[in-house]
Amino acid sequence: MTPSTVLVPRGSRCGALLPLRYDVGRSPAGPPRNIGADMRFSRAFPLAGGAALGAFAAVAEVPVSRSVDGHDTIPVMIDGKGPFPFILDTGADGGAVYAWFAQQQGLRKTGRTGELTGQTGATPVALYELADVAVDGHRLRDVTVFRLPDRHDEGREAGILGNDFMDGVLVVFDFPCRTVALHDKPVDEDRIIGPGPDAVPAGRDEGSPLLPQPVTINGFTGPAVLDTGSRNSRLNSAFASAAGIDAKSAQFHDGEAVFGANSRAMVPRNGPLGHVGFAGVEIAGAEGQVIDLPMLEQDFGGKPAMLLGSDLLGGYRLLYDHQEHRIWIRPSRCQDRSRVR
Repeated sequence: MTPSTVLVPRGSRCGALLPLRYDVGRSPAGPPRNIGADMRFSRAFPLAGGAALGAFAAVAEVPVSRSVDGHDTIPVMIDGKGPFPFILDTGADGGAVYAWFAQQQGLRKTGRTGELTGQTGATPVALYELADVAVDGHRLRDVTVFRLPDRHDEGREAGILGNDFMDGVLVVFDFPCRTVALHDKPVDEDRIIGPGPDAVPAGRDEGSPLLPQPVTINGFTGPAVLDTGSRNSRLNSAFASAAGIDAKSAQFHDGEAVFGANSRAMVPRNGPLGHVGFAGVEIAGAEGQVIDLPMLEQDFGGKPAMLLGSDLLGGYRLLYDHQEHRIWIRPSRCQDRSRVR
């Protein structure tokens, strides 16, 4: 779920609109267009002896580019064209495209509408049909996606890929290395994940495939929805109060407005959160936002809750298995900017 624009198609209201069919093969032919970083392709490779994992395992690995609005994007092929910059978003149930991109590409509407729920509320939006969505060798066919209103900032992302695209693979976000890899399952977990704390058995956000996990702030532990599409981590007032955070104090200031699918602007309070811990990570002096998002109210009924965004994840390697509800945090392959116990 990206801040500044709401992204999350949620629950049975829209999840049933996404027919899925996976296969791993070659991306559509044609030279890629540069969107800020060179494309890298890692194709299927044989495993010695073709042992327990089968004769072949496949991995799609692509570079991460920073959009002008601060969001991380990856190169995505849509119906054989591209690549186009999309946000790979653990905070979104399914896929979506921005209005400008749908118009530019002449995407075909389904003739139906779906309810799109995001950080600041819900609204009915048009639905589009995509024949093929591909990231290197990993693809999703015959997809129904939601129409997003154009952003209120300078961002020109084409759209969002959500959890439907990430089912069936182990996704590795290496934030300092600026790469994302999608490993077709089954995988050699010892080789890919490496030593460290056990997986966090993520919970379930009721009525949605989003995965909350426990986060501790200043000694108080509450649920946090893992949200790689959000530039900022965001606490509701109940979580802030329980963690001893006073967003009305002089240490906090008004941040950039958050806009949702319903184009409702909400202004967060930015400031120091204190000591944050999750999945073996300990961050001292963390900063974030306090804001009472309708999404968190809807899903958690006013109880303490938060979004864990890319600001706090950005120093690490995140391994994400949405299908099995498991999350690991490891030091980056490039650098270890913070401590993982």
